[in-house]
Amino acid sequence: MRYFFLPLVFLFYHKILYLCPSKYLFLNKREKEMRRTTIMCVLLFATVIVAAQRQTEYNRQGDEAKNNRDFSNAKIWYEEGLPNCDPYSINQLTSIWLADETMRMMMRNVMSRCLECLTSAAELKDTVSINKLIRYYTEGIGTSKNEAKVEFWKDRLRLIRETTETNVTVKKPPHKKVKMDFFLGYSASLYSPYGLTAGGIGKTIGWYLRYRTNMSFRSYTAEYNNPKDIIEGLDGAYDITGNETINMWIGTGGVIVKATPSFYISAGAGYCNRERLCEFRKMGDVIAVPQEVIIWTKYNDKISTFKGLALDLDATFRIGKVLYGSLGCSVLNFEYASANAGIGVFF
Repeated sequence: MRYFFLPLVFLFYHKILYLCPSKYLFLNKREKEMRRTTIMCVLLFATVIVAAQRQTEYNRQGDEAKNNRDFSNAKIWYEEGLPNCDPYSINQLTSIWLADETMRMMMRNVMSRCLECLTSAAELKDTVSINKLIRYYTEGIGTSKNEAKVEFWKDRLRLIRETTETNVTVKKPPHKKVKMDFFLGYSASLYSPYGLTAGGIGKTIGWYLRYRTNMSFRSYTAEYNNPKDIIEGLDGAYDITGNETINMWIGTGGVIVKATPSFYISAGAGYCNRERLCEFRKMGDVIAVPQEVIIWTKYNDKISTFKGLALDLDATFRIGKVLYGSLGCSVLNFEYASANAGIGVFF
């Protein structure tokens, strides 16, 4: 407490300033008040620092004496923490009581004060202090052994723990299984305008399967690999007529990710097949009456006819609870790019 005299200096500070030759005499009233306020803050801050240093000092001195087995001197230092019920001081005094039986006679008053501090903290539901009280009454530290008190504080400790566990425990809601929404819709692209898409989506992720075609499934009789207008070797010569058709189908599958409740992004891969078919007419004999024979051949130019990888990337917009629409693009064998669109329903 002797360190708390420092703020009193402020009360006489302005008087001292008047006695000292300085520029203080020429300051206006507002500047003088600011000076006094600043000095007061500095003195208060210094007081707090000194008090904190003092609190740690008695424990440090007590530890040093205890380490040297000077329990009498250590008791004196630790005793300074009892007015504030310093938990560290109480712990160290308790350890001295247990370590040296010869100290117990002179420590009865000190340990009674420790008991009072622990009782005050225990009444505020401090479980650490309650555990120490149980030990005090069990071993007779600073008081006589008292089984009734031991049972009383054990019951209090049990009640506090049960209450704390009840308050802290949060009942987890039962796990609700998210129902998967299935969908089916019409899908079309530039080169395959007829198709179906089917799939399902759960809480955040789903799947889809898609098939598209141009509805041309014409068969062919022969193949040729160059742009010649005549094919030979098929029982005569054939002349190209200029008529063409394309057989095409695309099958893909992939994953859907729910970005928002009404906006999904999907990506997938699969297989595509494109065949360019050309019509040929059999050339008749010059002498005989010409007889027209038509055949279809597949033109293998590796650009208009190919088999390979198909890639999809689409964005789907859910419209209400039932309808959806989609827009996207496909890459076919890294040769063609095609826009996609679709519409369908969830069920």
